[in-house]
Amino acid sequence: MKRKIITIGLVIAFSTLLWTFVSFSGDFSIALNLPIIIKNIPEQTAISFISTNEVTVNIKGQGWILAKQTFGRTPKFYINSPKKKGLHSISIIKSLNKNQWLSANLQLDKITPEKITINLEQKIKKKIKVLPNVNLKYVPGYKLVSKINVKPDSVIISGPKSLVKKIKTVKTEFTEITGLEKHTTVTLRIKKIPYIKLEKEKCKLDFDVQKIVDKTFANIKVGVTNVPQGYDVILSPQKINITLRGGINLLSKMKNSDIVAYVKFVQVMNDKSGAVAPIITVPRYTEIIDKIPQKIEYIIKKY
Repeated sequence: MKRKIITIGLVIAFSTLLWTFVSFSGDFSIALNLPIIIKNIPEQTAISFISTNEVTVNIKGQGWILAKQTFGRTPKFYINSPKKKGLHSISIIKSLNKNQWLSANLQLDKITPEKITINLEQKIKKKIKVLPNVNLKYVPGYKLVSKINVKPDSVIISGPKSLVKKIKTVKTEFTEITGLEKHTTVTLRIKKIPYIKLEKEKCKLDFDVQKIVDKTFANIKVGVTNVPQGYDVILSPQKINITLRGGINLLSKMKNSDIVAYVKFVQVMNDKSGAVAPIITVPRYTEIIDKIPQKIEYIIKKY
């Protein structure tokens, strides 16, 4: 029984191969959409416009030959670049001899378009900033507590003068990063710009994410600014307590001297209630949750 099954299997396999051989011995017609590659571009010039990025080639030939030329391959259509700057119309037919993959055993039936237009310009270089383009999503209770550092923070681009002059910055490819709860470094691709070459194609983003907590800083001294000569302002109280929210490691390293609290002289001069709210500046990536007291009383003395 086992021998019969093996024999039947071999017969089926042989029949399939025979059918495939006979079928592929006939003529076939296929249409290929081929990306255009411009070769031998003169130094110090660059393409600023091309009317199409691909051509459609209809070819006929024996099945085996077509399969050999296309199966598992991605043929490209090569065109030699014009030698001078300016707008050029190029015949596709005249570029057939540059494409060696197109075997003499294959018959060209049709090619579309018949011509393409290319513009060549002076090539220049420029150094520009790389900006992150990311959506950060954190584990609940965590948050960004640092600047997003980009390494390298700039890249040299080259290309046609008219385009390069307009480009001020380049961004990373948009990426969503989830589950953030610690210091993170990721490598991202820099987004490509048509007709522009990037000296580097990747960069690293480096940033810190920490658990968010609250911490109270007691006895923060409150000053008075811009007091004119002949005046004095006495505050009551002269110190306040400030509660900040921020990264646990960030807050643990902070000191009272990192927080600045003050009242402007113009505030007390314009006030009619007898108490003003102090202005408070805190380190980046922290926020004020509370301050006690909310307002400070004052006495103005004139000499």
